[in-house]
Amino acid sequence: MQRVKTQGYTLVELVIVIILLGITSTFIFSYIGFGTRIYSDVAGREQLVSQSRFAVERLTRELRNALPRSIRVLPGDLQRCIEFVPIITSSSYVQIPKAGPSAGDDFIGVLPQTNSTLAGEYLFVYATNANFIYGNTPLRRKTIDSVSNNVPEDGLITIDYSNTPSFFPTDSPASRYYVGGQPVSWCYNAATNSLERYQGYGLNVSQLTQTALQSSFSGTREIMAVNMDNDLNNNQLPFRVFEATLQRSSLVQIDLRFRRSAENEPLQILHEVHVPNVP
Repeated sequence: MQRVKTQGYTLVELVIVIILLGITSTFIFSYIGFGTRIYSDVAGREQLVSQSRFAVERLTRELRNALPRSIRVLPGDLQRCIEFVPIITSSSYVQIPKAGPSAGDDFIGVLPQTNSTLAGEYLFVYATNANFIYGNTPLRRKTIDSVSNNVPEDGLITIDYSNTPSFFPTDSPASRYYVGGQPVSWCYNAATNSLERYQGYGLNVSQLTQTALQSSFSGTREIMAVNMDNDLNNNQLPFRVFEATLQRSSLVQIDLRFRRSAENEPLQILHEVHVPNVP
């Protein structure tokens, strides 16, 4: 009777197979992990770029709709905040109370295109500097009490206010008036590396610092961007304002720098905003 010899794996062969499987698995998992890290890095970069673009675009739109000459920064606070008064509406006027015999005249303007209630907002006529806009003496800024239509068909309105003096010291060369709202501030918070937006804190003669806004704030505060990385002590100022000249209107330079946490990969967005509005 012939014996059948049973054949199988030897211990050496089994060990070799296990080692080869281990090496293959290591390469496979390393490849998968490398691909995962690449995807995570790309997603992180896209998120950083997306949020930075959103913040810059939002700020750009608001600055372009700012009251002329209202944009200001505070050099003593390393220009970490930029403040401005947003325009609610604007139009032309046909009659304005001025010093002298016409001091008691009504303020009559062309009906603006707005659905907002203007009572409680600010009326500006030829406010050519920050003192006229933010100052305590309402020479070229009045607080609106009410707005009424003279005759609905003629497209004119009468704007009433109770400020003293009740007249404006000068005309606007373009016979234009603006209605502005509460001031807005965008600030870089170096403690939290975030870009914050403040509104509803009222007019102040001197611009408030970021610390003052944060500590004594009772209005609206929003986080517009995170992971910021501006080094204020190295002259990486986030906001610069250049006043209007005979050749151009006001100009704002935005310099925002971002960096993902634990990543040595900075992102800088340097952007200029031309403010088209004039008094």
